[in-house]
Amino acid sequence: MRIFVFTLCFISLTCTAQVFKPGLIAGISGSQIEGDGYGGYDKIGFIAGGFVKSDLSEKLSTQFEIYFITKGSFDALHPDKGDFDSYKVNLSYIEIPVALQYNQKQFTFEAGLYLGKLIGTPKIFDETGERFIVQYPFKSFDFGGLLGISYHLNDHFILNLRSKNSLIPIRDFPNLDQGGIFNNLLQNGWYNVDLNFSIRYEFGQ
Repeated sequence: MRIFVFTLCFISLTCTAQVFKPGLIAGISGSQIEGDGYGGYDKIGFIAGGFVKSDLSEKLSTQFEIYFITKGSFDALHPDKGDFDSYKVNLSYIEIPVALQYNQKQFTFEAGLYLGKLIGTPKIFDETGERFIVQYPFKSFDFGGLLGISYHLNDHFILNLRSKNSLIPIRDFPNLDQGGIFNNLLQNGWYNVDLNFSIRYEFGQ
């Protein structure tokens, strides 16, 4: 609830500034954790927050965002295939991305960095129930990079697709993946990897 109050206050304060274009964000995320031994963007979460955009030139702009996002990892039971193991990690963050955007007609291409603050208690579940995290706790912050593309439906509504990856470990646990992106470079550590699809509403003209 606090994130929505903060976002509304943030947007209302920036609406009076003519050089800024504020807006709202709502969407879903598909995520996984590089290093936990499971693959696939199977953990479905949601995104809610806001942004402020500032034009640098006719084609270049910067965008500051703040939103709440849920992500983690998920692997379901498959008893028909003889697989009776399940696995789930629940993580919640407040993330602050900053992106440089290149505008080309109805499309916008973006690249940037984000900082995430872990909120609540991380939870890991298997087929027996919740696992208690005693060793190797999840870190309080997540720092990573992003790449994305947006399509402008009209002057207000925007569709955005974005890929994000942690650049530092979110947990100093041994990497259990075989041949993963980070496994060839680092022997230890878990990393957030997620795909985001969101609808944005931009205020003003």
